[in-house]
Amino acid sequence: MATISSFSKLLFVAICLSVHMGLSYGAFSIVGYSPDDLTSTEKLINLFDSWMVEYDKVYKDIDEKIYRFEIFKDNLKYIDETNKKNNTYWLGLTSFTDLTNDEFKEKYVGSIPENWSTTEEPNDKEFIYDDVVNIPASIDWRQKGAVTPVRNQGSCGSCWTFSSVAAVEGINKIVTGQLVSLSEQELLDCERRSYGCRGGFPPYALQYVANSGIHLRQYYPYEGVQRQCRAAQAKGPKVKTDGVGRVQRNNEQALIQRIAIQPVSIVVEAKGRAFQNYRGGIFAGPCGTSIDHAVAAVGYGNGYILIKNSWGTGVTAP
Repeated sequence: MATISSFSKLLFVAICLSVHMGLSYGAFSIVGYSPDDLTSTEKLINLFDSWMVEYDKVYKDIDEKIYRFEIFKDNLKYIDETNKKNNTYWLGLTSFTDLTNDEFKEKYVGSIPENWSTTEEPNDKEFIYDDVVNIPASIDWRQKGAVTPVRNQGSCGSCWTFSSVAAVEGINKIVTGQLVSLSEQELLDCERRSYGCRGGFPPYALQYVANSGIHLRQYYPYEGVQRQCRAAQAKGPKVKTDGVGRVQRNNEQALIQRIAIQPVSIVVEAKGRAFQNYRGGIFAGPCGTSIDHAVAAVGYGNGYILIKNSWGTGVTAP
């Protein structure tokens, strides 16, 4: 199956999610708590216990549980204070609410090496602004059947594999009409210029697919740890792309025009506390230029980019 995939080196500041903007953070089913939960220690304990059940949290002993409860309360205070500011987005309880921001950064972001922006293949083709005109006002590739279910990278810094795979899955569906789930684990094991669970380069991952192809996920399932490459032993069909393209740097319109054609692998700064506790709306929180997380842009609309993350379905993450 021959396809064309692309990646972007553009850091896009305003990131959005696919939530109904008419909803208010006051709806506790959206944010995971109600104002009444903040009024007493007993209610906070009950909320914490319910949250533990929902996110399948188990601690080694009572001391750790007490420690995590204190962090949970501190995050909840930050969440509630942020929501009172009437932003275009709202925060809430996520699977990360028992983590300090430093712990969150250590486990889930910081996986794009610093020399990302200088990394490119000699035969990369740059996608230029004028290549496409008359694009639609909005697009959602999920509605067109070109986006597979959200996955969970776990504590492995393999976001670069999920971001790359999502782009390839999308263009493969667009070209062939077949939506198949592809193997992040193959990229983790076999793309040797990246650093496995310590981080990696989406352009290298996409070039691997163009050069060698990539197996279906069912034949090379995700394990969340880097192992020896088993691509030669894996069975089943492979998807191979025609090449890799770059979206012009610092050109928002070029990115949007490329997303109109296919899902795109992009990188963002995700280490902020607001990003950690995000639940919905158009995210316009603090965002710098220190990129540390790869995601897939799978749509856009009026003032936002729609992205697919790899933190599982237990958190509504940007």
